[in-house]
Amino acid sequence: MRDPSPEDVRNEFRTQRGFNDLFEVFRKAIELRIEDVDIYRELLWNNSLKSEELLFFAKRIGELFPKIGFEIYMWLSGVFESRPADVDGLEMAFLCLKKAAEFDQKAEEPYISSCNLYNPDLRIPTLQSIMSFLKGGVDRVEDPLPIYERLSIFYKMLGNDEMFRFYKQKSGR
Repeated sequence: MRDPSPEDVRNEFRTQRGFNDLFEVFRKAIELRIEDVDIYRELLWNNSLKSEELLFFAKRIGELFPKIGFEIYMWLSGVFESRPADVDGLEMAFLCLKKAAEFDQKAEEPYISSCNLYNPDLRIPTLQSIMSFLKGGVDRVEDPLPIYERLSIFYKMLGNDEMFRFYKQKSGR
């Protein structure tokens, strides 16, 4: 029997249901050394998988193919974010953004995207956790100005005028 083509794998990721069936297709993709982000996006978009299962696949992809780890976690964050606004989806999206930042520490996208996750009604993720993440990225990204601007906005929301002015000045705006 012939090995499946990358297109066959993509189609299987799109149509199979359930962790066990998808894991078998995933195992075959790994054996074939398929390192195509678009193919794995099909797997991570499969709505039959639970959050923990999606994280399992993302972790394995990142371990085996670190070159695409950043894109995988950014995509998975979007998948979780697109789920109905609940605690699990928003927390998982935030976790994926933190993982993406580990793969590309100079990229500002995970930091800026994390700001858009904040849900003031649910207070998830917490402003403090987002702000801590942003502060961790300031020294890593090439251009920290957008992060400074976001920090100033969050401090304004918290009513901390001193820190608001501090980060507003650093942002240059």
